[in-house]
Amino acid sequence: MSNQSSPRPIIDHIVILVSYDSLFETPKRLENALTVIHGGEHADGLTVNKLVILPDGTYLEFIAFNKGIDPDRRRSHRWGSLEEGRIIDWAYTLPDESDFSQVQQRVREGGAGVTYRDPVAGGRVRPDQTVLKWAVASAKDAAGNPVWPGDAPFWCLDRTPRHLRVPYQEGSELLEHTKHASNAQGVSKVEVRVSEKDFSTLKPVYEAIHKVGQAAETTEDGWSFDVHSGATKGSHRLSLSVLGNKDAKSEIRLTFLGTDQSPKTIELLPGLIVDFESI
Repeated sequence: MSNQSSPRPIIDHIVILVSYDSLFETPKRLENALTVIHGGEHADGLTVNKLVILPDGTYLEFIAFNKGIDPDRRRSHRWGSLEEGRIIDWAYTLPDESDFSQVQQRVREGGAGVTYRDPVAGGRVRPDQTVLKWAVASAKDAAGNPVWPGDAPFWCLDRTPRHLRVPYQEGSELLEHTKHASNAQGVSKVEVRVSEKDFSTLKPVYEAIHKVGQAAETTEDGWSFDVHSGATKGSHRLSLSVLGNKDAKSEIRLTFLGTDQSPKTIELLPGLIVDFESI
């Protein structure tokens, strides 16, 4: 492997699964906290989404399965059998898809049997007929089975300019939909909580993903990520810990960067709380 350091991972988006009816109530429900915009329907016709785009270029994706779809088709989807009303997954990205081969190699060499599949093409056409293209790559365990969504990040790698997929600024000016009543500025922390057994499997994966040069950038509170805007305010930390609730499979918690005008928390959905920190 080359001694050249690969880029630090960039947090791309957080996925929240909701019911179809709840999805269309989201803009009104969150109007006093977050600005929610229309996303679109994905090319497979299974899912539709709405987005909260933050000033740092990160976004929340509220996603729902369309009504009336075949139950078997839904179950075959990566998120089709997951519980609604919670954060179910999250994605990293990189400056260029060509950087991903280094991540694959590091995880293959140090990831305790976990590996990342090659990127699979995806895309959609915006209402204005702009074509968006990307590729996604997810993790599999030593037996070749998919790693549980959210336990390890999937990768969303743009093949058309990212600003077409995630419009958050024009030139140096932030777009109006990135302004939020809660003064949310971006994603500051992501906490992934897993079982004790899964923790021992996943920690080497995270160390490999975040390796800088010849050393893993591990500290007691986890690893650093970048944001697309290049902003440096905020903790920008990813942590992995053991879940206290032994009945749960895993849990993902989110902390926003805010201002001194931000609330301490907001409730995205009943029982789904996001914390704020102000730096």
